[in-house]
Amino acid sequence: MKPPREPDAKGIGACLDEPGSSMHSVLARARQLAEIQSALRDWAGEPLASSLTIANERDGTLIIYAASAAALTQVRYKQQELIHFLRQRLGLASTKVEVKINPSARSG
Repeated sequence: MKPPREPDAKGIGACLDEPGSSMHSVLARARQLAEIQSALRDWAGEPLASSLTIANERDGTLIIYAASAAALTQVRYKQQELIHFLRQRLGLASTKVEVKINPSARSG
C-alpha cells in the first residue's frame, strides 16, 4: 500500500500571502491605499470625507479624486496639513498632493 500523496495544490490564502508572489505585492499595495483612504477620512471628517477617494500614491505624490469642485478646493487649501497628518499617522513619505475631479462623478 502506497503512503497517501500530499496534495500539490495550496490554499488560496497561502498563495496570496506568499512573499515574492505578484498577488502578494498587489494585495500589499491595496492594503496601503486602504490605510491612506481611512486616514484621509479621519483627517477630513464628514461631509468632506465622503467626497474624497484615494486614487494612487506614486513618486511622492498622493493623488486624490474629489466628487466636487468644492471638495477639491478644500483639499488644495489644506494640502500641507494633510501631508503632515499622513506623515505623522502612517509614516507616508509623500510630499505633494494632486487633487482631481473624479471622472465618474462628472458623468452622473
